[in-house]
Amino acid sequence: MGTPTDTDHVIAALAADQFGVVTRRQLLDARLTSKEIAGRVRARRLLRCHPGVYAVGHAVLRREGAWLAAVWASGEGAVLSHGDAAAHWGIAATRGQLIHVTRPSTSGRDPDPARIRLHRVGTFRAWEGTLIDGIPTTTLARTLLDLSPRLRSRAMEDVIAQSLRLDLFDLVAVRRCLAEHPRQHGAPALRRLLDELAGTDAADLRSVLEILLFQVCDDHGLPRPAVNARVEGVLVDFYWPRQRLAVEADSYTYHSMPSAFERDRERDQQLTLAGHTVVRFTYKQVTRQRREVADRILRLLR
Repeated sequence: MGTPTDTDHVIAALAADQFGVVTRRQLLDARLTSKEIAGRVRARRLLRCHPGVYAVGHAVLRREGAWLAAVWASGEGAVLSHGDAAAHWGIAATRGQLIHVTRPSTSGRDPDPARIRLHRVGTFRAWEGTLIDGIPTTTLARTLLDLSPRLRSRAMEDVIAQSLRLDLFDLVAVRRCLAEHPRQHGAPALRRLLDELAGTDAADLRSVLEILLFQVCDDHGLPRPAVNARVEGVLVDFYWPRQRLAVEADSYTYHSMPSAFERDRERDQQLTLAGHTVVRFTYKQVTRQRREVADRILRLLR
């Protein structure tokens, strides 16, 4: 096995700043010849990820390396998008095996349909893309627009809530994106959700369980409750004021400590003595017994 050369050190330094991947163009710019590149491919010092994109010295990439390689493989102007952009922003988990990339072009071949889901768009403004840790990525506003056709309203609300918690959400930027793409699939739903959240802090939806319970209400046609309402000085998850009904979402994450358990019971008693009905639902009930949960809430409301 050969010893590393100065050129190998240059390649390694380049890859170190790019999550372990380099492009053929970068190697040529670093004064490597096509013959030298081919030799390093044969020696497995360069491992082909996509046409013109190589991993340096190792086949297993971190997700950031795989993202960057997919963007580079997708051509000029390509950016990480949709669920992968959301994961890169830290507002949602990645789903599926394909890496989603958007490119401002309506023609051309897919670079690698087995690993890359390429979205070709006719209109993509420069301000809809940005660099995050060196990876070209859709802005948060554009990411939300791209997610809107694929997420149900409460899941979308949860993503917005997470972006608020991270101090990333910019309503002006999202509105600008909607104005630029008024007929894009999902734009009306996102616009309606923003209107619903006007005057409401979506970040107050404190747990995924609460989002799921709200979706149950939507799915079964239940009247919309107030969310995180203050009743008798107590903050409750969901509240129907006319029926004086409070529903709490019991998540193990938030209620597993003995002090939290005692505090929850104290609050329930306080509300009951003040003439309110308090009902708690668990994660298992909300996820596996949705119809039963909806029926019980409806009976209480009647």
